[in-house]
Amino acid sequence: MSYERATDDLDKVLGNVLQAATTQPEPAPQAAAEGHDPDRTVRATVTPDGRIETVEITPRAARLNSHELAERAIAAINAALDAQTADAPAPAADTALDDRLREAQDLSLRQLNEYTQSLRDLMNSFERR
Repeated sequence: MSYERATDDLDKVLGNVLQAATTQPEPAPQAAAEGHDPDRTVRATVTPDGRIETVEITPRAARLNSHELAERAIAAINAALDAQTADAPAPAADTALDDRLREAQDLSLRQLNEYTQSLRDLMNSFERR
């Protein structure tokens, strides 16, 4: 295999891998997530980008002091953020991209072996002289 052909083959494979990696489909948009405190006196909704969309306080919460109400609001917001993380889809495995990367790795290894063998042959030819 000639050096130019090997380089062209590797360039083609790496180009295919790069194209596959950059044309991944966009993930489906996430919906807002909701959470509440343990007593359900405060309910919060967060958007997919982590912003607080709503905080609803029940009439029962009117009996709480400001410190207790703040703690429950924090608990509700954290529960909503946890729900959002739990609902997030796991990244899909792209077997086609994995196969292309494996192909590029194999091709690179073959070319490196051929290059090494060429260097050995060259060194052996110098030793014979």
